[in-house]
Amino acid sequence: MPHITFQPQNKTVDGQKNETIFDIAQQHNIAVQTACQGKATCGLCRIVIINGEDSLSPFTQDEEKHLGNVYFITKERLSCQTKIIGTNDVVVEVK
Repeated sequence: MPHITFQPQNKTVDGQKNETIFDIAQQHNIAVQTACQGKATCGLCRIVIINGEDSLSPFTQDEEKHLGNVYFITKERLSCQTKIIGTNDVVVEVK
C-alpha cells in the first residue's frame, strides 16, 4: 500500500489501489479546492506531482480539457482524475 504525502500540509496517509488523490484527501480532511466534488467538470482540484508519478494513472482527456498539455511541463494534474495504480509512495503539492 503506497503512502501519499500532501504538501504543503506535510501530511502522509495511506492510499489504496484505484482510489483518486481527491478521494484520499477528502478521507483525511486535507482541503482540495472543488466545485464539482470530483466529477472533472470544474478543473479546480489541481495538484502537482512531486514524486511517484510511476504509481499514478495516465493523464486523462478530462485533464487535458482543463489543463491543456501543461502536465508535461509542470506535472500539474486534477486530483479527481489521478488514481493510485502502483505501490510506490507518492508526493503531491495541493494547489
